[in-house]
Amino acid sequence: MAAYSKSQARTQARSAIDKWALGFVAVAWIPGSHYAMGAGDITMVMQVGSIFGVDLDRTAAAQVFTIVAAPLIGSKVAHSILDFFPGVGWAAKSVVAGGVTKGVGEALIGYFNDCSDLPE
Repeated sequence: MAAYSKSQARTQARSAIDKWALGFVAVAWIPGSHYAMGAGDITMVMQVGSIFGVDLDRTAAAQVFTIVAAPLIGSKVAHSILDFFPGVGWAAKSVVAGGVTKGVGEALIGYFNDCSDLPE
């Protein structure tokens, strides 16, 4: 699944992240969905790493996610708090989930672009 160049990897990774973001938007309105989405975040890290030719196990992927997503942790907390506001809060969770996923995804692209041995 690894790309042949960093340019190709960035394109493939953005496509994969768009799919993850769309999936999270679709399920984020469900109360408690942040637990399942957390597992999805780790899988997304592994997928993006693989595209850049960087293979990670779940533990290493969780560490990368923690490093990359640290600036966005407030939005993850906000996502959890929105569970307590039926209707409007649940709808807002989808917007937050999509935005956070795209933000984390772009940070992952930068991270793996720097770690990758692929040619430019």
